[in-house]
Amino acid sequence: MTTTLAPVGPDNESAPLGDESPTSGFSLGGVVGLVMAMVGVMIGSQVLSDNSFLTHLATGRQMISDGFVQNDVFTWTSQGRDLVVQSWLASLLYGAIDSAVGLAGIRLLMAATAGTLAWISWLLSARSESVITRVVIMVPVLMIGGVMWTERPLLIALVLFGITILVADGRGRPGALTLVGVVWIGVHGSWPLGVVLLVARWIGGRLDRVDTSREFEAFKWLSAGFVLGGVLNPHGPALLFFPVRLLGRRETLSHVAEWKSPSFDALYAQAFLVLLLLIVVAVARRSSWRTLVPLLIFVAAALVSRRNIPLATLVMIPVAAAGLPALGRLEASKASTATRLTGRALLGLLVLFPLLLIGAPHLDLDRYPVEAVNRMEFAGLSPDEVRVVHPDYVGNYLDLRFGDAGVTWIDDRYELHDQSLISDYLVLLDGLQGWREVLETTEGDVLLWRTDAPITVLASEVADWNLFWSDEDWTVLCRPGLESC
Repeated sequence: MTTTLAPVGPDNESAPLGDESPTSGFSLGGVVGLVMAMVGVMIGSQVLSDNSFLTHLATGRQMISDGFVQNDVFTWTSQGRDLVVQSWLASLLYGAIDSAVGLAGIRLLMAATAGTLAWISWLLSARSESVITRVVIMVPVLMIGGVMWTERPLLIALVLFGITILVADGRGRPGALTLVGVVWIGVHGSWPLGVVLLVARWIGGRLDRVDTSREFEAFKWLSAGFVLGGVLNPHGPALLFFPVRLLGRRETLSHVAEWKSPSFDALYAQAFLVLLLLIVVAVARRSSWRTLVPLLIFVAAALVSRRNIPLATLVMIPVAAAGLPALGRLEASKASTATRLTGRALLGLLVLFPLLLIGAPHLDLDRYPVEAVNRMEFAGLSPDEVRVVHPDYVGNYLDLRFGDAGVTWIDDRYELHDQSLISDYLVLLDGLQGWREVLETTEGDVLLWRTDAPITVLASEVADWNLFWSDEDWTVLCRPGLESC
């Protein structure tokens, strides 16, 4: 194989955005890139609803009020246990913004982050000079982003991952990756994948028998950032070992939707298939080991676990751009008075755009049992007065609603909880054999579960738990003999 996707030369290192930077006069590529950024802002400005985000926000609020969180304060099952908050920096950022300006500020942060990610994605497609070809690539990328660029700390990590790819391609100075590493290890546990990317590119470059000094320099500086950030943080070196600790719960993670293989019945997964098809065409026309090795690793990871799809997408963009044929005659480098004026107008609009999109309410809690908990509180069955058994994502909601009152049975922090608790949860989740024993041995007084779930039917009709309240979505059952019910 011949190397055809060589990195940009060192002459461009001081201007990583090339002729598509707003400071360079706005080429056609820069104008279209701003449009892509605006689409990213629209994606990021969505109302906050992700369950994991709720716990990140609750943790951030706890940090602002009481200092760095070192022990679990949200659950009555794991309360007081030593805790490594893998996304401590992101949680602190959420808490600080929420304290200063409220949830609207967090939505502005997400809008800006997603807009930056869309812009980076556009820059990654710069190996093609054809604007139309690049837009064809970006359509499935943004369709994936519309679903998977959520308010979780992963969104910030995706920006850092994209910067790492740009630097490895020759855009920017490798030394800047030290800061990337320090921030990345503090915001999300995906940071080892940055090392995987650079090592894979280095191996591919060696197979191509080309200079791999760029990959080595990037690896050196990024790793330095990880080590520095892995030591200088509230949890110390334990943060460096968090990904290993989490992956040690593979059996548990296999039951979590985002860790499962994509089913391809959703639109975002079908968009990923379209991108895969473009990759097949691109690789057939032009490829090198330097791009194929990381491509194969990250595509395989995405096919095994849907949470890896956004990362794989960023790896795929430059490969598709380099290998696909140029469509049409619109060249990204074309510049004119019209592009300059349009670019300035779009840049000004981009600043105001999030303010136009973001309005109250800022939280969408429709998927959570808000009314059920309201009824429980009114009747003296508040979760801070009785112990409630519930699904994990409901635990994230309770983390946010009740804070350090310790009312949660289980949430999605699987690295924290005992394996026995997780096993009990999975039994109730699927209504498996042994459900009666779990209900009898758990210290929970109230069962708050989906109305149509197997355990709800079993507990009420077989185990004779008493019905307190129910609607088409949620049911509240009390343990037999509970006087307050």
